[in-house]
Amino acid sequence: MIEIINGLAALFLFIYLMLVLKKELHMLQLNSYFNARYIKWLKENRRKYFDIRKLVASLLFLSYAFGYFWLFATGAMLLSGIGSFVLLKQKAKKKLDFTKRAVRLFIMELSLAIALLVAIWATTQDRGYVAATFALILFFSFLLIIIANTLLRPLETAINRWYVNDAKKKINNYPRLTVIAITGSYGKTSVKHFLQSILSEQYSVLITPGSFNTTLGVVRTIREQLKPIHEAFIVEMGAKKTGDVAEICNIVRPKYGVITAIGPQHLETFGTIEQVKKAKMEILSALPATGRGFVNAAGIAPGDIPPEAKAPTLSFGVEREADYCARNITYTMRGMAFDVYRKEEKLLALETTLLGEHNVSNLLVCCAVALTLGLEKYQIVKAVKGIRAVAHRLEIKNLPNGITIIDDAFNSNPVGSRMALEALKRMEGKRKIVITPGMIELGQEEAKLNYAFGQAIAKNCDIAVLVGIHRTRPIQEGIKSAGFPPENLKVCKNLTEANGYVKSIMQQGDVVLYENDLPDTFNE
Repeated sequence: MIEIINGLAALFLFIYLMLVLKKELHMLQLNSYFNARYIKWLKENRRKYFDIRKLVASLLFLSYAFGYFWLFATGAMLLSGIGSFVLLKQKAKKKLDFTKRAVRLFIMELSLAIALLVAIWATTQDRGYVAATFALILFFSFLLIIIANTLLRPLETAINRWYVNDAKKKINNYPRLTVIAITGSYGKTSVKHFLQSILSEQYSVLITPGSFNTTLGVVRTIREQLKPIHEAFIVEMGAKKTGDVAEICNIVRPKYGVITAIGPQHLETFGTIEQVKKAKMEILSALPATGRGFVNAAGIAPGDIPPEAKAPTLSFGVEREADYCARNITYTMRGMAFDVYRKEEKLLALETTLLGEHNVSNLLVCCAVALTLGLEKYQIVKAVKGIRAVAHRLEIKNLPNGITIIDDAFNSNPVGSRMALEALKRMEGKRKIVITPGMIELGQEEAKLNYAFGQAIAKNCDIAVLVGIHRTRPIQEGIKSAGFPPENLKVCKNLTEANGYVKSIMQQGDVVLYENDLPDTFNE
């Protein structure tokens, strides 16, 4: 009887271990499969990571090793049941994507655990030692995913190299394909979608989907989606270090390149703004002499253009000196209206349902590219009028109960967050409410920039709801320094609590802005 019960307990705990290993894999995937980033995340989240369930489960295995069979059996089944239930019920904002690489990693880490247990049993023939080993595996499960990732690195490198070469061969088979590369600290995804809408008036257009802005994301798009019917390929290029943009450009060989903006984004990996600028400029160095580069005049001076750049570079700007300029911006009941100038020549009078000066800048560069590619002015005017906000980027949703939601939850940066708050203030509504966890990946500038973000919240909002008690402290200090009424500031542990609070106080006519939504790795 004891053997049967202990066997069931061991089975339950093994299922729990599999779920724990799956969670490790998920966190590694959210850290882009980089061991260094994953270890950094572990250090920053050690309190949350070494939870009481793993500790108690490990102790239960040790109790078995010392002969407390009934304690082990009853406690193990109860604990593994609770632990498994909690892990299964956890809702991730971005779920684990069981790609082929993820499957290989999961099989490897599970195989390592089984191999270690089998080795201990073969060596000692002692169940106590096996139980103690299981306890250590469970408690230090993060080591398994690190080891598995390290062991599989040569294989993954070889597989990725084959994918890249295959994508290069395929894109070389389409010599008439016009490739437009887009990079920048922010605005890349919006420009990508807006430009697709405009160019589709005349061309068959493919874009990199979602956040497929890494080398492998672009490679996957080419291999799976590029067809002979496509005439233009718009490639979003992300970068967290110098060389990332150049690597993608080497695959797709763009003719046109857009740098949407330069700003303090990903400073945690870049270190300085100058390094950010250097990384983005790689797109200009990759363009042929017959191509064109388009850069935001707000953050890029003529002297910043790399000397090896062959293609002419044109600037764009909102209400400033540039080759392409947006002027006469007005807010209407339906959105915004503005004019597009080339030097002093008025080219277009546009109307859009979009909000925010940054969207004026985004549409401006899209118009510049479209005109360069030969689109008629009426085609551009028509397309711009029909463009809708990209999901979670200042997307307006009017609810039946009279509440207006401005969804800007995809990402946040110092410029975009300021413009989102200004757009919120301009909206007609009873009270202006913001829900935000603040901005991340800003390196040493993060606290200062979030403090300034808090001051901007106090200036533009009636009620502020912050997500994350510890992470939002700089924002809290910024809000308080601006004399914001304390009773209108609410700090919540997580987004669920924040949503519940706002739901309890909402009134008809309120406007609610969701500014940023952090991934699961940033949950407190």
